[in-house]
Amino acid sequence: MAIKTRFQLKYDTEENWNKALNFIPLRGEVIIYAADDLTPFPRIKVGDGTTPVVDLPFASSGNASTEVVLQHKLTFGANQQYVFDGSEDVTVPVYTGVLT
Repeated sequence: MAIKTRFQLKYDTEENWNKALNFIPLRGEVIIYAADDLTPFPRIKVGDGTTPVVDLPFASSGNASTEVVLQHKLTFGANQQYVFDGSEDVTVPVYTGVLT
């Protein structure tokens, strides 16, 4: 039996998260900081169940000074794959074939 489930993560601006002084995310709960003028990509924090969200560090890719960059991957046809992370503009060709 298949169960259809949808998860919605907590997503807001840094300005609003900084107001949440008493909010303690559950252990493993993902908090998303929206992209803004200073950071052109979303950033995440992961709750530990004891630390207020404003005091949690941003998730990193193994280097404490490197914030996680969420990547998006699009695949068109067999050999056309585009991966972008918000650090540059990407032009994707318009698909003119028949969608099936």
